[in-house]
Amino acid sequence: MENNFIDKLKIDRNQSSEKYQHRAEEILEFLIRILQEINILEQEILERSKSLKNPHEPHQLQPGEKELWVEYAKRRKEITSPISLKESIQGGRSFGKPTKYEYLSYPDTQIIFIMKSENRAVVEIIYKYGTQAKDQFVLKKDGVCWKIDTKKYGFVGENTWYKDEL
Repeated sequence: MENNFIDKLKIDRNQSSEKYQHRAEEILEFLIRILQEINILEQEILERSKSLKNPHEPHQLQPGEKELWVEYAKRRKEITSPISLKESIQGGRSFGKPTKYEYLSYPDTQIIFIMKSENRAVVEIIYKYGTQAKDQFVLKKDGVCWKIDTKKYGFVGENTWYKDEL
């Protein structure tokens, strides 16, 4: 990841205890690096999937598509398993345009960093793609490493969070 990528993001640290605000860069670099890896994988698989499509039978399963899905699920799991506290049940369920974490490149994406204890941080990402939405990642310290405990999504203006997978 680009060294100053974090500097380009709109990060709100106001909900964090002052003694933990310095941890924002370390935790955000970890999280955003993972989300970017998933994003790059989704982009690659989407392009490869498009190249397999037969324009005369666009809705028919084409040779190589099943194998591509298997490869996608395997590679996605290789990215997420080492950094997740909970095993993903479904793995890579889909890929498409926009990719799941494309919003990191949107200029108006906002990140809220919340840390009130040494071993737990919450990162909320607010973005707009058609409608204003938000993702929430709860990260916990696992020994010396940070790992993602839960991921949820919601919509701006609502207080409800919906369970999601990384």
